[in-house]
Amino acid sequence: MLGHGYVRYIDHFGSDQRIVETARISYKSPSKGEDQDKRLLHYLYRNRHTSPFEACNITFNIKMPIFCMRQFVRHRTFRLNEWSGRYSELAEEFYTPTEWRLQDDKNKQGSILPTARSLTWNEENTAIAAESFRQSYAAYQELLERGVAKEMARIVLPVSLFTEIYVNVDVHNLMHFLNLRQDGHAQSEIREIADGMAEIAEQLFPWTFEARSRYKVHIEDTWED
Repeated sequence: MLGHGYVRYIDHFGSDQRIVETARISYKSPSKGEDQDKRLLHYLYRNRHTSPFEACNITFNIKMPIFCMRQFVRHRTFRLNEWSGRYSELAEEFYTPTEWRLQDDKNKQGSILPTARSLTWNEENTAIAAESFRQSYAAYQELLERGVAKEMARIVLPVSLFTEIYVNVDVHNLMHFLNLRQDGHAQSEIREIADGMAEIAEQLFPWTFEARSRYKVHIEDTWED
């Protein structure tokens, strides 16, 4: 996704059944069969009884542009470790949009697709970005060749550069992240990453995602990077 990026499954702990078992311990109730267990999980989700969902978690390996990472780390419940430009030379991999968007006049944080711009306009934007990437990476390489420390040489690189993380998150906080970052007001690039995470997680916790689909969470029309 996003050119050089991806979302990859590493491992996970627990299941929809584990969420139900965690809830049932509150009153020492045994399972009453799959139908009742699924109904209980839906009840928990609908009524925001979130702690049982925190009993399960997923680990992802995600490669994304740094500007997406800036938004990603706003979710402080993520436990993550990132590829470090202090220890290793960063790759010449930059995110270049296939289609350039315009600033939304009604939403200072949003963008819109152009309706009357030519193909040449799009190509010219790509050329401007590509030249900037080329120059910044050439400067980075020159600084390294001059003996400058990696932790300092990297300061010339733009936020379009790809970084990579391992991230672990519990199911409750994953749902919160997805509710925000799959929303139509979120930047399209972070939405693509969230979609990839959701596609993986839904295979692991199908009852939870069924409940999420049925009981939509209202998202306030405010955003932070």
